[in-house]
Amino acid sequence: MPTDHATVSLTNVKVPAEAIIGPLGGGLAVAQAFVHENRIRQAASSLGAAVYCINQSVEYAMKRKPFGKPLASNQAIQFPLVELATQAEMLRLLIRKTASEMDRMDHVEVEKTIGDKVSMCNYFANRLCTQAADQAIQVHGGWGYSRHCQFEHIWRHHRRYRITEGSEEIQMRKVAGYLFGFMGPKKVVLDQLSKL
Repeated sequence: MPTDHATVSLTNVKVPAEAIIGPLGGGLAVAQAFVHENRIRQAASSLGAAVYCINQSVEYAMKRKPFGKPLASNQAIQFPLVELATQAEMLRLLIRKTASEMDRMDHVEVEKTIGDKVSMCNYFANRLCTQAADQAIQVHGGWGYSRHCQFEHIWRHHRRYRITEGSEEIQMRKVAGYLFGFMGPKKVVLDQLSKL
């Protein structure tokens, strides 16, 4: 389902003081708050679609009996779905924890303290969803590739999420920044240590 994004250009615009959101010069932090909310919602959406693909694949593999035995009896069918189900369960916990923390803090604090967790949820959920959709197509065979099943649509729709709201690479760069102390809470500590 394509989305048309409008382009807005403002030139020589004056905003009265009472219409300014947040502190003057702090617009990026305010905008970033909305981006984080979109990223965690997108992660939850991708997780839901991934779980749908996994569940439909398990159900189909139990019913489908080529050569007289269930498709599900083959480890080649089982193991990829086991990995996807395990990743989905771990991701569900990270999304819930991150969303709960976001609910308990000021929007601007999200970027300063858990922006990396939001990025982890976002890039991993979008990737997991496309992997689960791809596996569902594989398990369902030709039928899975057709438009009679939702998997090709899920794959196309959620594949674009790996680009929008900040590409995977941007998300991973943010996680690396927090991990190595180039940004986030570790940066503050490293900055203080460098002054000693």
